[in-house]
Amino acid sequence: MARKTQAEGLLREGLLPTEIAARMNVSVATVIQYLRTRVGEGALRFSEIYFSWPAEKRELLRDAAEEIKKRNNVDSERLRTRGLTREDVDFFRSIRQRRVFAGDLYEHVAETELAIHDMVRGVLVKQFGDGESGYWRQGVSVGVRKRCHERREEDESPSKSPLQYTTLIELADIISKNWTLFHPILPKHYAASKRVLERDFGRLSQIRNAVMHPVKRRQWSEEDFEYARGLRMAFEKFRAT
Repeated sequence: MARKTQAEGLLREGLLPTEIAARMNVSVATVIQYLRTRVGEGALRFSEIYFSWPAEKRELLRDAAEEIKKRNNVDSERLRTRGLTREDVDFFRSIRQRRVFAGDLYEHVAETELAIHDMVRGVLVKQFGDGESGYWRQGVSVGVRKRCHERREEDESPSKSPLQYTTLIELADIISKNWTLFHPILPKHYAASKRVLERDFGRLSQIRNAVMHPVKRRQWSEEDFEYARGLRMAFEKFRAT
């Protein structure tokens, strides 16, 4: 196994660079270079590095980073008592930036939304058939159809499928009103409750608005990032190829 791949594997176990360095008997700087190389190769994302560390380790790193910011320095021995090195903290600070996470969060939200669209269309077409007289009229409520047609009319480059103009909230409505069709294929924690699904789609919609409209300065959190990533993992199997 290549050393950089070994470093990635240990990272995914939740180890910090200094812990990986001790395991591999190399310097912390070498470990960080291995990880950056894996990012450059497309095998790893900086957001994956960040969230591979358990919450308690991220909190430890945040506290150390804040201390360094306030004092412009921090004693190396003080860091060692926490199981950290200055290199750990500097690496943490370098990847804990909005621009690092915004791109990955956008992808998580976009891919989740596409997967849900693909799932809804696939299930409805299978049950009612394609075309306006099929899934569109039989599987989608009048209110949702009207709103989608309005959006399509306002689109300078309209899509052929009006379903593509549905929001996440409207997709939740479609699923809820066709519950017997979707219930068997939904992830288990949704299959037990429509309300849980509607709540999660609502939260994802809020996250989507925050990341898609950055000039509005809507805030999103680390919890939002993990939430969006979790939803992507739950629905990515429905993504049409």
